[in-house]
Amino acid sequence: MVSMSEVKTKRPFLSPRAKVILALAVISIFVVLAFFLPSEGDSNNITGDSAITPTVSITHLVATLTVNRGADLNNVHFTVTQVQEATAFSNDREHGGTYTVRVYVQALNRGQAPVGIDYPAQVRLLLPGGQAITPKYIALAPVMLPNQQQDGFFDFPLSGQLDLSSLALRLGSNTMVAFAG
Repeated sequence: MVSMSEVKTKRPFLSPRAKVILALAVISIFVVLAFFLPSEGDSNNITGDSAITPTVSITHLVATLTVNRGADLNNVHFTVTQVQEATAFSNDREHGGTYTVRVYVQALNRGQAPVGIDYPAQVRLLLPGGQAITPKYIALAPVMLPNQQQDGFFDFPLSGQLDLSSLALRLGSNTMVAFAG
């Protein structure tokens, strides 16, 4: 018969202190590697990120209207190029209404100084009855550098379908861009 004193107890391979030191060393290696790997947005990285902007998908396109009319706001010239109405756009995660009117614009600062524009306070979509709608999504930078051009859009929520040619874009308090007429 074997007594308890004769049974050998097995010693752990690493002490608790050694395990902590080994874990910290592995974490440190990963932190250092993170500084040398390409960032997420690089097109030449190994993750396969696309170098181009993905195509926007439109759900239930109701109407499209080419406008190509412009007006000035704070020494920046805005040209409304196109207007679309749909139930949803894939790059718009904020749904404020049943339908969305997307107004595509080109903005050009022809001046010699940077210009800041408070789009939520300055831009409205005017409905046929005179109601002014605030944009729910804005895809233009709020600061325009001298001689800089930006392409972007404003999204406006609607509860129902409207004829796009009956709408207008108001810039500031008194500048209007009618979509037709």
